[in-house]
Amino acid sequence: MKKIVGFIGSLLAVAIIFTGCDKEKVVSPSGTYIEGYIEGIQGGELILVQSLMSNSIETVDTIIPDADGGFTVGPNIPKIGFYRIFINNNNFVNLILEPNDTLLFSANVEDLEGSYVIEGNEEAQKLKELNDMLNAYVDKIDSLNNLVGIAKSQQYYNEVAFLMSAQEELQMNTGKKMRAFVVGNSTYLASLSAVQKLDPDGDFELFVKVKDDLEPKIGGTELHKGLSDQIAVWKKAQIGSEMLDITLNNPEGEPIKLFEQLGEITLVDFWASWCRPCRGENPNIVKAYEKYKSKGFTVVGVSLDEDAELWKRAIKQDNLTWTHMSDLKLWNSAVVAQYNISSVPASFLVDKNGKILAKNLRGAALDLKLMQLLGE
Repeated sequence: MKKIVGFIGSLLAVAIIFTGCDKEKVVSPSGTYIEGYIEGIQGGELILVQSLMSNSIETVDTIIPDADGGFTVGPNIPKIGFYRIFINNNNFVNLILEPNDTLLFSANVEDLEGSYVIEGNEEAQKLKELNDMLNAYVDKIDSLNNLVGIAKSQQYYNEVAFLMSAQEELQMNTGKKMRAFVVGNSTYLASLSAVQKLDPDGDFELFVKVKDDLEPKIGGTELHKGLSDQIAVWKKAQIGSEMLDITLNNPEGEPIKLFEQLGEITLVDFWASWCRPCRGENPNIVKAYEKYKSKGFTVVGVSLDEDAELWKRAIKQDNLTWTHMSDLKLWNSAVVAQYNISSVPASFLVDKNGKILAKNLRGAALDLKLMQLLGE
């Protein structure tokens, strides 16, 4: 990330600019004003204020700095939400704006996100705090990635192992900081942005907390509805929930229902013939199947394939002698959204009623869980 050495970077500078000149405020229908300074203006830059919606981006105003980079803009902000100051797709900064706010903003024109300073509502400052945390993480992980590449090229494998361990520790510590941010700021809209960086499997309760704590502020809005809808989907795939039944075709093209294939314990395995990690895991599943099938264990393979022949060939090559089903729609399969499948392999271990007992168990972890549930 670029660092602007010459950047004034001080809200005091902004205050001096606007104290020293008699700039008349523009009219804002919502009473929202942004006063600021953008260093390095050459003239002719098109700088936009845009509203960020779930499925669209709408320009709500245009910033026209003077020759010194100073500006004032009064965008219409009818309700609190996510917005951005935008120069191009590689140079913008996200903000939280709301009605009747006055914000002071300063940045360098070459790197808005990496240089901006803001003063005004607490919402905008909380998002700045979050952005700083994420940018620090990206800088550090990029640096470690570069060092790993150098160490590999020089065949310093002990150093590679050390650096990869440092990466894991950085990721773990950043995850802890992100969870702490969400817990401490769950009534701020910035928490909605923060929680989206977490894993809904491991941090499901934090998503629910943000939804509940933000309801007084944004209940009924598209933002709140979107989070609520996400949670409703994820809840169906949480341990302890009952899977929804799936009806897809078997390799012969006949429709079958998942729940009609369940044993005492069933591994519902989402995979694909083109997925190397899936094919690498298949021998472990075959081994578990052969070991525990006499005790009521079975497997149902749900494929994200597109080519029926490649799917059938992989089933035969990997000796997958259990039930298989697919709609051959790749990532457009209905099961992807239904169970929030973002990558394969993915799996659910369920009981005879479809209740989820565990998720994404592989190798020895699957064997251990089956031993606990079914015995040696």
